[in-house]
Amino acid sequence: MRIVGHIESYTDSTLIGWAYTPDRRGEPLILAVECDGVLLAAGLANLDRQDVAAAGHGDGQCGFRIRVHLPPGRAMTVREVSTGTVAFTDLHTPAATDDGDVAAAEATAARSDIVQGNVDNVLGAVIRGWCWQPGWPARHVRVQAVIDGQVVATAMADEMRGDLINAGVGDGDHAFNLRMPFWTLDGRERKVAVHAEGHGPLAEAPVPFMCLGGGPLPLLEQLSVHIDPQDGDALAASGLLRCYLDQVLRVTPASIGFEHYPQWRAAQAGTPAEDDIPDAFSADRPGMAAAVLNLRMAGGAQLTAVLDEGAVLYPDALTRAARALAASGADILYGDADMPVDGGVLPWFRPDWNYDLCLSQDYTRGLTLFRSALLHDAGPAPSATALRLRALLRHAPGGRVQHLPEVLCQLRRAPGPVAADQAAQAVRDHLAARGVADAGIVTIDAQEGLRRIEWPAPAEPPLFSLIIPTRDRLPLVRTAVESIEALTRDAAYEIIIIDNQSREHETRQWLADGQRQGRFRVVRYDAPFNFADMNNRAVEQARGGIIGFINNDVELIGGNWLSVAASLLARPEVGAVGARLRFANGMIQHGGVVVGTGGLAENAFQPVHVDDKGYFHRTRVAGNYSAVTAACLFCRRSDFTILGGFDAENLPVAFNDVDFCLRLRETGALVVWTPEIDLYHHESVSRGRDATPERLARAMKEELYMRRRWAHIALADPCYNPNLNLDGAPFTGLALPPRHRWGIGR
Repeated sequence: MRIVGHIESYTDSTLIGWAYTPDRRGEPLILAVECDGVLLAAGLANLDRQDVAAAGHGDGQCGFRIRVHLPPGRAMTVREVSTGTVAFTDLHTPAATDDGDVAAAEATAARSDIVQGNVDNVLGAVIRGWCWQPGWPARHVRVQAVIDGQVVATAMADEMRGDLINAGVGDGDHAFNLRMPFWTLDGRERKVAVHAEGHGPLAEAPVPFMCLGGGPLPLLEQLSVHIDPQDGDALAASGLLRCYLDQVLRVTPASIGFEHYPQWRAAQAGTPAEDDIPDAFSADRPGMAAAVLNLRMAGGAQLTAVLDEGAVLYPDALTRAARALAASGADILYGDADMPVDGGVLPWFRPDWNYDLCLSQDYTRGLTLFRSALLHDAGPAPSATALRLRALLRHAPGGRVQHLPEVLCQLRRAPGPVAADQAAQAVRDHLAARGVADAGIVTIDAQEGLRRIEWPAPAEPPLFSLIIPTRDRLPLVRTAVESIEALTRDAAYEIIIIDNQSREHETRQWLADGQRQGRFRVVRYDAPFNFADMNNRAVEQARGGIIGFINNDVELIGGNWLSVAASLLARPEVGAVGARLRFANGMIQHGGVVVGTGGLAENAFQPVHVDDKGYFHRTRVAGNYSAVTAACLFCRRSDFTILGGFDAENLPVAFNDVDFCLRLRETGALVVWTPEIDLYHHESVSRGRDATPERLARAMKEELYMRRRWAHIALADPCYNPNLNLDGAPFTGLALPPRHRWGIGR
């Protein structure tokens, strides 16, 4: 047997490295550590090591961390157990000093000036890798991208990555993403050296970098115009290449950082055809007050444009917006905007019509166009902004509203308390008109105009059935249950625990005691782990009208969670409700789900702390998303049953919650994420990683199904924006290329 691998370090009585055999791909090696022929320890080489796979070795599941105490100064050998093949030999541990401490390697590793790292790969406009100082594991190193001796980009190596934990790289928070500047995205190949600041290059040779800011499809379009229309083979080849490139963009999207927005916008907008800004909307209008302008379009259509207070139009924006409204046949059109932030300019890329977000935040602020009759129906208002929002809330939920995902104006300031009060009154009037005058409106931030809507409780308080799957892991499930029992108030509920083949005596005893005491019911699921199927079966035995799918690794923070869910689900248009989930350190783990990331789906706002505002305050207010995670998901039992529950056949483990939410949205239902339902979550800690060949095969099958089933929205999530990134964490960069082709200047 041929074994490929490397011993990376021996620190804190742990032997760290990676190993695999090309002869049996997908089968992890069992390694034994020997010293002078005596077996000291053994371990499995199956830990996640994507950095090794990126370097061309193995499948990324070949890392090992073997706890073993090695006598100082003695030779050791590492063998593969089943065949006895020597993997590593003639390895010596450091000799002991007079003080009994291990010197040599550990002393070298403890030097603060030693830096280790690797450039893993280049994806789109981002160079990814890791870097740290073993002697100062709590510190984070700044890395630099260097071209021809000039530093062109920098980043802190402070991002979390699970495979780095397995590799013994501190706490795993030493990954970096170097976003290259826009001027390098011209299709030319460049050699980029990646340096640890003050320490030198991470790799022996520079890495090749080449990226097109507009993507490859525009080049294909330029070539296609020269194809002879009679050349069937060439046309077929062009079509096939287009399909291939489209799939590449879906699976491996690229992006660039927000700091490059001015260059990025210039590339999308082009040169304005004309400066069409009317005097009423000029930047020097008195006090930059809100303004209204009536427009007569070709054919006699009457439009009214509303420009909010503090907004400055970009040239050609009004013409482009009017043209887009006429082409769409819609009644209302709003666009995107940008704002000065921290000395720069940050684009505010909005979702398509998002009812709950509009109630919580006036996210359409800027330039809005209406068919004039709609504003006449809205009645009197204290300001143009209040008139706009009143008309929007009156007609958009059931009408035709178009979102133009292009920056039409710049907002020079926040709305402020006066405009916020007027917006809140418009929301209050709207809620009264729809028959919920007793809904409460609580101001969260008067300067930014943020609100919380306290929907009235249903006339008949519902019974909640809270379903919690588990397999052993008693400390986790006990914490989840006890936090629910201790904190929940003002709601009736039952707890159903799905016991998926628990084997530990303590767990089985706790389950039996709890069921006997009436604290919960236990449903046995004596089959391999199938999250979808076990939950479907538990719903069949549930008594409640509202189902709450709850992970066994969550811990409740706020006690009003069920009353919030009940109030939201009392609205007939709401189909599912999701929660804010946070890690123990306060970082957000789930702030809604964005569809299309890597062609699949990704939790939003994971790089954001709960005390931070997120992308234009999205983490502070409720809003609609395409999906929410089933780690804490509420829905009506009737809706769940009508839709057939989770898809246990095609999505037994992953993405079944996303698929369910997307099927709900196909019926016209809204999915609401709210920060008012708040829990701690340790993601998938009880199930572990998909590391075995069987799990990897299952995961690939589920991913393929999701790509096929939901291909039509993979690049067009209506609750996201086609100008925002789909690589990595959502809301963190600008798409390259954007998934909407701008029309300004064309």
